[in-house]
Amino acid sequence: MAYRGVQTSKVSPAYLHGNSTSHTFAFSAVAELLDNAYDPDVNASEIWIDKRSINNTICLTFVDNGYGMDPNKLHKMLSFGYCEKEAVGSHQPIGHYGNGFKSGSMKLGNDALVFTRQEHYMSVGMLSQTYLKNIKAETVLVPIVSWSLPDKMRSNTGDVKSNLQSILQHSILKTEKDLLNELDSMEKLKTGTKIIIYNLARIGNGNLELDFDSDPLDIRNPDTHVKDYSTINRIQAESKPRYKVSLRDYCSILYLKPKMKIVIRGKKVKTKLIQKSLSQTEIDTYRPTWAERPIPIRFGFTSSKNSDDYGIMMYHKNRLIRAYEKIGYQKQPNELGIGVVGVVDSYFLTPIHNKQDFQRDDKYSAFMTNAAQKLNDYWNEKRGGNEKTVPQNKQTVPDWTWAQCDNCLRWRRLTTGMTSEDLPDKWFCHMNADAQFNRCAIPEEPEDEDEALSGATYKKTFKKQQQEKKIKIKFMAAEQNRTREMLLAAKEKELARKEQEMKKKTAVGEVSSTAGSPSVNPNSMTPVQIRRMKKDLDKLMKEKQNKEKEISELKRQKTMSERICREYQKKARHLNLDNLISSVNKQIEEDTRDVTSTSGTIQIKTEEGDIVDIIPVEGPSTSGTNNSNKNNNKVVDLTIDSDEEDGPSAPKISRLEDIKPDISKIKIEPKQEQSKAVNNTQHQNTQTDNTEETKTRQRLNNLQVNVHKLLKMIVPDEDLGKPENVEDIVTAMILHNS
Repeated sequence: MAYRGVQTSKVSPAYLHGNSTSHTFAFSAVAELLDNAYDPDVNASEIWIDKRSINNTICLTFVDNGYGMDPNKLHKMLSFGYCEKEAVGSHQPIGHYGNGFKSGSMKLGNDALVFTRQEHYMSVGMLSQTYLKNIKAETVLVPIVSWSLPDKMRSNTGDVKSNLQSILQHSILKTEKDLLNELDSMEKLKTGTKIIIYNLARIGNGNLELDFDSDPLDIRNPDTHVKDYSTINRIQAESKPRYKVSLRDYCSILYLKPKMKIVIRGKKVKTKLIQKSLSQTEIDTYRPTWAERPIPIRFGFTSSKNSDDYGIMMYHKNRLIRAYEKIGYQKQPNELGIGVVGVVDSYFLTPIHNKQDFQRDDKYSAFMTNAAQKLNDYWNEKRGGNEKTVPQNKQTVPDWTWAQCDNCLRWRRLTTGMTSEDLPDKWFCHMNADAQFNRCAIPEEPEDEDEALSGATYKKTFKKQQQEKKIKIKFMAAEQNRTREMLLAAKEKELARKEQEMKKKTAVGEVSSTAGSPSVNPNSMTPVQIRRMKKDLDKLMKEKQNKEKEISELKRQKTMSERICREYQKKARHLNLDNLISSVNKQIEEDTRDVTSTSGTIQIKTEEGDIVDIIPVEGPSTSGTNNSNKNNNKVVDLTIDSDEEDGPSAPKISRLEDIKPDISKIKIEPKQEQSKAVNNTQHQNTQTDNTEETKTRQRLNNLQVNVHKLLKMIVPDEDLGKPENVEDIVTAMILHNS
């Protein structure tokens, strides 16, 4: 639809060169042309990259076996901003801005010829800076010529003739036959596209930017920048990363899951299934709030021979955007994190127009921070947080070996023991030892997406251990601080005490000085006076110390006496002698009260009836009969509480063990000793010449002896002193009982 009076926009020819400078190095420009062949609108299964010499001009050629283009689609490809690519199933297009071919081809060379073949048409178009410069064009012009198939006839209109004349005059192909020969060489492919780039870019010294001579089976880029802007404080390796130097190595990792064979200078590239070519592979998940589903990140140790091939590999729609980005520990100037590779499909980020980086927005910053922490967690779990790396002379073996069929391009997992070095240049499904996946008609093994989305496949115990260790260290530090504070407080207290003593000594010295010589000026004292005063002061201090020692000794003796008293009281409670003492005291009172009117004996017995001792008691007259003596015999029962004799209202003891002494410690005297004691008593009864007072004192003395003997039987291991001390012991027990 034409708009009258409205001018169309023009694109300056200088824009072709300015647009190409967005690529930082030549291989990123090559990747743009590979992406066009990979996208679903072309869907090439194979692409060939080679160096050719046409009419003494070195050219770089790209040939694919895709769908090809009709004249209208070819014109949109050579124009700016046209992108009609759509996803086909799970195959997402990489191209987005409609600028890849223009920027990529013009980075590699000044001029490009595009030959394409479809079912009904074959066409050729030219995008040439040399042509535009020669005709002094004010806008970009792209001459296109088409032929119909199968008769190979072209239109003879004026525009077609003009376009053909422009191509033949300003390109390296000078005749129409040369153009048709290039198109006929694609006849075996039936459909496809061929791109010839000539007038290749050169560096400052005049040499080609791409090196075709160092390796006849590769294309190298010797002018790659060595400086790695993603790291800090790390010593740069002398050797450049191989993927930046070798096009073959770069193409091997260009796609997350390669679905297209790439042949460079006649030899197939061994593409890598990078996420399944790692050792000790684990999966962690990134769960942002704005994402529809968790984002899996695979970590493992690299199996690459190149020591610098580690970091995070960031893909977008299956296409590599950032390779071996150093994050987390890997940015530190040590060996932490070396060898760890992370692989993630960053579909949630937005690539910039040259597909070599992402837009640095909030999502990018949040993801990089989280990925760095997860890489550190993986390293800590696998290496314990130490600087332990795989020895340089030992290559890490991948968990599994995968191979791609040259026919169906499906990936197959090989049996244990197979390595990539064991594979031939061409490998097919029927070579697989696994019978479940040894035919091209069988789909690939299902991805473990459910396992990946469920969470990390390994337990992160290192962080918990570190937290517990930090808590323990803090606790120990707090304990040390408390101990230190206690020591300081003790020292302060000691200093205060010494300060107080010094004040006292000073006060004593002042008193001594005042009493000895009033108002003596220390400056006017002679050395003899000073020594005398010092001697007097020392004497006073010694006297003070002696007094303090005497006071301490008295306190010690008092403490010891109190301790002995407490021990006796404790033993009395332990042996339950309180009731016995009360009983004996009451017996003494009765004997004393009735001593003038009664006579007989007091028998002390145990619970079993054994007589422990016999105490004789006399009255005023000895003319009593045997019956009277028998009636006057008193029995002291060691097993009955004295309170029971007070009357029927006294409560009975519920347990005899509470008042009964240890019978095993009471020694029963033989009958001969008892008879001897009775004879002694009768002999004493015959002594009537003593006065009542003398007799009473003698009986008390005898009672002391018997009580002392009784206590000695009960506590034979204790030192009870002499019988005269029994009264003090009994008194203490009575006081304790009361």
